[in-house]
Amino acid sequence: MKRSYVLYTTLCAVVVGAVLCYIFVFSDEEIQRQVASTFEKIDIQTSHQTASLPPVEAAQDDDDIDTTDALEQINQIDEVYYSDTIGAYLVITEQAEFFEVSGNGTRVNSVLQLENSGKASLDDFIGMRMIKEDLVYAVTANGTLVTIEREEGRWVERPRKQIKGLVSEDRIFGLGYDRESNRLFMMNRLADTPDLELLYIEEREIELETPVDDKSQEESTEADTSAENTEEPSEEPSEEPSEDTATKNVSTNDNDSTETAASEDAPDNGRNVQEEDEKKEPETEWMLDSRQALSADGMSASIQQKFERFEGVGLVERQGRIYVLDSEELVLYTVNPEEGTINGQMVTPRVYDSTGMFLQDNEIFAIVHPEVFDLDAFVSVD
Repeated sequence: MKRSYVLYTTLCAVVVGAVLCYIFVFSDEEIQRQVASTFEKIDIQTSHQTASLPPVEAAQDDDDIDTTDALEQINQIDEVYYSDTIGAYLVITEQAEFFEVSGNGTRVNSVLQLENSGKASLDDFIGMRMIKEDLVYAVTANGTLVTIEREEGRWVERPRKQIKGLVSEDRIFGLGYDRESNRLFMMNRLADTPDLELLYIEEREIELETPVDDKSQEESTEADTSAENTEEPSEEPSEEPSEDTATKNVSTNDNDSTETAASEDAPDNGRNVQEEDEKKEPETEWMLDSRQALSADGMSASIQQKFERFEGVGLVERQGRIYVLDSEELVLYTVNPEEGTINGQMVTPRVYDSTGMFLQDNEIFAIVHPEVFDLDAFVSVD
């Protein structure tokens, strides 16, 4: 009897505890998001183990560095992005070098030297984002958008484009991607003001004006004029055609048949030219689509005071929020794009003088030692 009493009491306590745990703990929306994020992380890691991506090879140029042991070649890190999709770090240095480093941080998988000379010389990079497993965007402080794509196992650079619509007072930093609207976005701090805003950038096709063919227009006009001036033939009795006239008519008919055959072939040739034009990708440009001002009314007085001296670095997206770090004032700011608000909280002094941030396995890391590539140089700010 005692054992049955203890057993039923224990089972009852477990059931009541589970119910109370669900009511007071797992019913919280934030905790539910964290649990969902954890399962998503497990799914991503499982897909990494099962998915077979094409190998990324180093470029075969003679001046390439040895990618088997080249971590010491990565100096003065400018931007870091960790890709869950390919399980690797993407790194850009101040020397305009682009590296792909293995997920355990022990091997350089690929390296690409970005061109940094001439009129389109690169400024400091302020953000980087992988859109797909073979497409990476990076942006510089002067609004130059650099496109890097993986082609046949190698990273290659596409033509750069200047973001249109920015003004000289803009102080942009960071780079994100809104999948719903297929737009890039950046943070912006207007010069000499405490105002902070989100800038949304959209890719648009360039509408090309079709030039008018003046020569064809002139020929058409002349033909119309000659048709108007042509007199009607006189109504005279027809005579039997002579032998020479018959020969001329036969020759004329042959010419007409040739012209008819040529005119029948012309539409096919025009159609081929049109198909070739359709195969060509349309020219595009990146333009400022909108500005979203952020309200800081909900900040505490101490954070508000630090926000007035805001100098943000990095931009990280997680669970619908955007995180920005001010490593000088040791504040991690959280932006809610849907509500257009920003708030902040203090972080430890370990992130002082950080140069950027990235997200890895749903955890935010700050870059605190950009001199060399080392996993110990990345500090968690969660």
